Amino acid sequence: MFPIALDLSKINILLIGKGEVFRRRYNQLMEYGVEHISLFGDDVSGSQVAAHDARMVMIAGLPYEKAKIISDSARLAGKLVNVEDMNDLCDFYFTANVNRGDLLIAVSTSGASPTLSRKIRDYIAGIFGAEWTQRTKEIAEFRTNLKEQGKTIPQVLEASDIFLKEKGWLCHPVDGEAVAQDLAQFALDPVQQLCCSQDDKVEV
Repeated sequence: MFPIALDLSKINILLIGKGEVFRRRYNQLMEYGVEHISLFGDDVSGSQVAAHDARMVMIAGLPYEKAKIISDSARLAGKLVNVEDMNDLCDFYFTANVNRGDLLIAVSTSGASPTLSRKIRDYIAGIFGAEWTQRTKEIAEFRTNLKEQGKTIPQVLEASDIFLKEKGWLCHPVDGEAVAQDLAQFALDPVQQLCCSQDDKVEV
């Protein structure tokens, strides 16, 4: 899988389905800034979907056979398709996200286990708290100032590394075994968070 971030305000989306799963997907899309969306129920035909000008088709709350007919027609028409909880019918998957302003951290298991994705997302959210919204703005302004000064890309990267080290926002990464242990504990105690002292500052 190739992870990308899409600006959904610029993409025409066709959402098809029914029930609570359909409503939940619609609300999620609205939260992420969708501006061009068409809604169809379970009575839509494959030919209607193929003829629609949407570039992306999402299906939620339909039985497998109906979803397969629609997804096949959409794919033949060159559209990207996602079908809720039917991995073999999907061209892409949704991620579990941590949003801190312009900072977006996405977690995906490629549909293998949405529960695991959410658990890891919640774990990461405990490390990257609300303060990262302002921190992201701060380093963005720092980077903009460097570019306005005519700094080259290598110079910007080096200066940004030094900036982060001096701020002490990031700590030593823990090893994989420790992460697994912490994540297992986190499943039992959601308020547990990783902590690191100022002595653990490291350039990243």
